[in-house]
Amino acid sequence: LIILFTFAFPEARSFAAKRISKGSLGGPKSAGSASGFGAKPPTTSHKPDTSETTLELLRFLKLNKAQGLHDVDIAFDPKTGVRGLFANRNFKKGQILFKIPSDCALALSDPAKNGEDAPTLVHCGANFLTMYEKSPSARQLWAPYLDTLPQKESAQFDATPDFFTDEELELLEFPRVIKLAKERRENVNALATELEFSPEKLQFATWIASSRAFSLALSVSPTPTKEDPTVDERGQIITKAGIQKVVRVLVPFIDMANHHDQPNARLQLIDPEKDDAFFALEAIRPISMGKEITIAYGNGLESSVELLLNYGFVPQTNQIDTFMLKKGDDEVIKNLNDWTTTLEEDKTMLTMLQDSGDNETLQTILKFRIRLKESYISGQD
Repeated sequence: LIILFTFAFPEARSFAAKRISKGSLGGPKSAGSASGFGAKPPTTSHKPDTSETTLELLRFLKLNKAQGLHDVDIAFDPKTGVRGLFANRNFKKGQILFKIPSDCALALSDPAKNGEDAPTLVHCGANFLTMYEKSPSARQLWAPYLDTLPQKESAQFDATPDFFTDEELELLEFPRVIKLAKERRENVNALATELEFSPEKLQFATWIASSRAFSLALSVSPTPTKEDPTVDERGQIITKAGIQKVVRVLVPFIDMANHHDQPNARLQLIDPEKDDAFFALEAIRPISMGKEITIAYGNGLESSVELLLNYGFVPQTNQIDTFMLKKGDDEVIKNLNDWTTTLEEDKTMLTMLQDSGDNETLQTILKFRIRLKESYISGQD
């Protein structure tokens, strides 16, 4: 079954999609770790964001027939100052919180090419610049949304490791995250040279693609061919109908939801077979009025390495870390004693930095080290 739905794209308006990876979108902060490592998710009252850019976004979405926006606030948590989505009323498990029309979503690749023009996140970043930021007509059309995206110096920007200096990268110590961050930086520079883009602008556009967008799996329609069928290593025929490509799209309003390791909402696609399809958030547990609405970033199988690399934060807990460490390949630190510092030393240093408010990058590095070191211990239980 191939499902069709529409979304925004400069030259094409629809593409075939089979599924959306659960909660696979970015946002400004992790609600589970927003006020320091180990902090509890906030449950207090919130302060609505009444900035002109936010109000303009709401007007734009209502004009385009978004539904249920009055039931959810874009607001700041009073304790942490982190912006997110908050319930304006009580929701039961299974209720739809709000709906955003699919044609308000911005594609980061050409749907006619089945994602082949965006094989990497860096290519998605380049497409973002080309299709929306560098196109005067598209920039004007989508300004109410584009103006709400974080800027590099804003409070909503959480630097991913590719923004770290070489010295800061080495402090992470973990080979896998260092390798992947350097590879992304190299890919940014190579594609920037090829396309004659500013490396700095392409790097930030790549951050937008990695931290703010949903992943969509496309089912490629079969086409007649006289060629011999392709087989896998088991001798099974690989049909073209079974081939899937992944593209990424930006969805206004939903991309302001923060991450939590025990979220209370998830992404849904409503009526995908219709032209007027909707992206929506559905409550997966009761949500009380005033409670922050949170989702799980990624596909649920991402370690803290991927969450830091793509979103710029360290989760409170992550069971995948234990499995990653047990795998024990050359890209991990196999034993707790192989780190240069102890868990207690890292915790002491983090507390000192949090008390003084100094060096947010070093705080993130220490949170990452603490998270993985605690995984060695939990894996032994």
